[in-house]
Amino acid sequence: MPRKGIDKFVVVRDKEIATHLVPGVFPAGRQAEWSAQNRTVTFTVHPLTNGVAMAVAGKEPRERLAKDIRVYEQDQRVYVCSMVPVPDERLPFINDTHAVFTSLQNIMDASSQDNEAVGIDGLLRMSALYREAMLRQVRVLQDARVVSEFISGEIDVFQSMHAVWHLLEIIYLSTNMPGLSTSVVPFYMEWLNFNFPSPLAEDGQSIIDGGGDADSLAKNADLWPYLQKLALRGHVTTLANMLERVAPSQELSAAASRWARELAKTSREMPLGSDEETAGSFNARWRQWNSELQNMATAVGSLLDVSGTQSDDAALSSLYTIVDIMRGDADAGSAAGETWQDVLGAILLYSEPTAQADRLPGLAHIVLEQFQTGDST
Repeated sequence: MPRKGIDKFVVVRDKEIATHLVPGVFPAGRQAEWSAQNRTVTFTVHPLTNGVAMAVAGKEPRERLAKDIRVYEQDQRVYVCSMVPVPDERLPFINDTHAVFTSLQNIMDASSQDNEAVGIDGLLRMSALYREAMLRQVRVLQDARVVSEFISGEIDVFQSMHAVWHLLEIIYLSTNMPGLSTSVVPFYMEWLNFNFPSPLAEDGQSIIDGGGDADSLAKNADLWPYLQKLALRGHVTTLANMLERVAPSQELSAAASRWARELAKTSREMPLGSDEETAGSFNARWRQWNSELQNMATAVGSLLDVSGTQSDDAALSSLYTIVDIMRGDADAGSAAGETWQDVLGAILLYSEPTAQADRLPGLAHIVLEQFQTGDST
């Protein structure tokens, strides 16, 4: 940052005080230009302020320059900048990340600069340590006695930094681990639910606190939107538990009760891939499971539109929306998703469960275009 009105910097030439100091930051690109000309950039710290004087020395070998340079040639342009002090709140992050960086350098030195010797596993551990430093910094800021506007902004910045770093870690490291499934889907869903937690556990607890019996749950206006969020985020076990709790309610129609139980059962049977299973075996199980959801959507949909008259069964309509999301209907996922990250997660989870990391950019581009068209953020 340029510092105006700086105290007179003691620059002496033949015992005359230079008067041609120019406050300002040197122009972009000039450093490369000076380097190409074999020039030497020298710095001098002001003894009383946080100012720094910077000048370009002539074509002198670096070893011939004095360590404490206070003399510049006449008419030589000297740039004066101020050093911004590091806030105390950022010191833990600086110390933690410096330790991680130093550890990585030591590993590289020990391996004679052989990147392969470090391995993806080693890089993944270092990346996880760096992310932990970001999260620790968020906690430090949140624990501040007074959370000012500046600190709130810092929290947002570090949370965003963590989300971006975490996603890059997944794309370039986690999905390249030897012996592991290359599907990016479980890693993306972990990233989504960790960095953008929704629905929160508190949301479900609040619904239960309003009355945990089946009838109270069925009357709770927040129940079905919550269940849709569970489906969208892949929390199928919690979804099944909640459906089983509300299914016996006398407030539900016979059809809604029946299909709530059926959907709970199908949710528990959602196929999950493993390193021991071949892609062909998993795809066969997935197609069978998806076919059951397609048949369920057809059956529930026919009940909602009897003789051309739309049903007013709100619970059955909500069940149909959940089934639609889980069978991979893009429109249902887009309508239920509040963010583009939600929609992308639903597409990956229910439409492309074996997608690899290189599929993410294309899908993200499609989803973002939809949100921009719909004036969503």
